[in-house]
Amino acid sequence: MPVRFGIVGCGKVAERLALPQLNGCAQARVTALVDTKREAARRLAEQFGIDRRLVWTDWRRMLREAEVDAVAVCVPNFLHYEVTLGCCRAKKHVMVEKPIARTLQEADGMIDAARRAGVRLMVEQTQRFDPAHEVAKALLDSGRLGRIHTLRGRLGHAGPEYWSRTSPWYTRRAQSGGGALMDLGIHLVDLLLWLSGKSVKRLCASAATIEKRVPVEDTASLLMEFTDGTLGSCEVSWTTRVYEVMTWFQGERGKLTTANDRAHPVSVQWARTTGDPNKPRGAEVYPEVPRASRWGGAYAQFVDSVLHARPPGVSGEDGRRALEVVTAAYRSIQERCWVELPLAR
Repeated sequence: MPVRFGIVGCGKVAERLALPQLNGCAQARVTALVDTKREAARRLAEQFGIDRRLVWTDWRRMLREAEVDAVAVCVPNFLHYEVTLGCCRAKKHVMVEKPIARTLQEADGMIDAARRAGVRLMVEQTQRFDPAHEVAKALLDSGRLGRIHTLRGRLGHAGPEYWSRTSPWYTRRAQSGGGALMDLGIHLVDLLLWLSGKSVKRLCASAATIEKRVPVEDTASLLMEFTDGTLGSCEVSWTTRVYEVMTWFQGERGKLTTANDRAHPVSVQWARTTGDPNKPRGAEVYPEVPRASRWGGAYAQFVDSVLHARPPGVSGEDGRRALEVVTAAYRSIQERCWVELPLAR
């Protein structure tokens, strides 16, 4: 029997991510669409071939009356906590869009509510399910690069206005939790932590509003020291043209790079074991990258988790871990200092 999904929030996240993935998953079925603007939900129902009678404007009533097993929480950040808690109380599994929440206190409440209700809580982190990143993860986990000495990443695009022109909450700190650092940094931090398997010991961050006329940062950078002594950095920006996601891992036996805009999205340069160590050992290697995620995407993995009682691909704790790094970065920016992790609860 397929997992029956209710989707709360019928904006761009639902249109571009949740619905295409769920429609492409044989073991899932959308049985409710919720938006306070009925026409928004009706438009997506028509676009994705969903019965218009499955449209709701009140998510609480939907939880009481609709036939759903799980809920995709696709609302703005400031509503993640309230909607997720309501879903957990109704014993529904939850896929919440990143970031898990605006604050660590909200994240803790969501994780606790899911644990008490005995339901799955997963955070939708698309970068983990990019096939290039899945290939990179396998290579890093294999240990072939040896100990990783340094790592870095960059993620940027032209800004949220090009993602959704009708969502001004992205640049309202009280509603979003921050600017580019919260919006994109949460993606990149989660990706680097997942790929490396490392934990941040301390960090220093800076941010600026370089181009956009908004009250939040449009660009930010972090320097990180990990618990094993590895050093790292990352940079995010809403002023990047063209969209890019890149990572670099320098190990004792070679270097691994991922880049979304290259003919070969994953590349490896092996280090020499004899001779001049500044020259690579042979030509650059390009591992084969499948056209699609081995899971079929985040939602397919979540469905598998629900059906087979397996851990979700990105747990609530994973979402909290990335949020803690971003929260520490904002503290560093405000106090102009290095910040130690973990943060005091």
